[in-house]
Amino acid sequence: MSSEITVFGSINMDLVVYSAKEPQKGETVIGSSFETFQGGKGANQAVAISRLGVPVSFVGKVGNDVFGNELLDALKKEAVDISAVQRSSEDSGTAFINVFEETSQNQIIVILGANALVNSDQVTEETLISSKILIAQLETPSGETEKLFKRSKKFDCYRILNTAPVHNLSNSLMDESDLLIMNETELATLSGESPSGQLTSTVLIKSLEKIALTSSQSVIVTLGSQGVFVYENKIGTLIPGLDVLPVDTTGSGDCFVGALAAQYLAHGNLVDAAYFANKAAALSVTKKGASASMPFLEEVVNFI
Repeated sequence: MSSEITVFGSINMDLVVYSAKEPQKGETVIGSSFETFQGGKGANQAVAISRLGVPVSFVGKVGNDVFGNELLDALKKEAVDISAVQRSSEDSGTAFINVFEETSQNQIIVILGANALVNSDQVTEETLISSKILIAQLETPSGETEKLFKRSKKFDCYRILNTAPVHNLSNSLMDESDLLIMNETELATLSGESPSGQLTSTVLIKSLEKIALTSSQSVIVTLGSQGVFVYENKIGTLIPGLDVLPVDTTGSGDCFVGALAAQYLAHGNLVDAAYFANKAAALSVTKKGASASMPFLEEVVNFI
């Protein structure tokens, strides 16, 4: 692999049910449709990068099952380098997703499957030499991500950690990350602050100051329809949300991560990259699916 961006992470088959409303506990509702999509935070981010015209390598594991074959075929069609993807005796990862059409919000249950066996040794030294940006999430073993981030430091890789799902994030892995990307719920978990409806710059900075960050680390907090907050060099920049008609929010955070990495690679300015990624993520919620909803470069450039 010789891509300048490498994504180390998960790949799932998303089994998605759409319904008009969210059922109450114990209630049965009639769904409107069922679809399958390629998903998984790592694979979604890789597809987002590739659709923006940037070569990207994906490192992960799939099972020797039908889903594994379909997932690899999907990544090949998206021009993602999958030479470091390995097969596993475990079944491929799956995600069971309910999308509620009244709000376009979702509920997700992930079965890790082969993702639980992803190993940092799958990333070769040759890959780290060529990679300028390394992206990881927390749907694969965090200990393996930490090993990889430690190895990559000497190669001057810019290490982006998407802190989702936040439950298995260690302080030592955070210390090895150059940029942490989290949503407001993950920020609340890491800071110990209760989520607030008034997410002003002052409130966000107060929460971020409760996280043990070094002076060289940056944080981006994605705020859904409220926008994005960039915290760099102890300075906060609030980027407002964009007005779109949402259809399905699944994968929008992954779209943001991928688009930000692609733009940061090209220009090296974190705030500008966040503005670009905010547009890409807004576009992604106007389409169904996770990887399938990632916009192409022309769409983002022409989006006002």
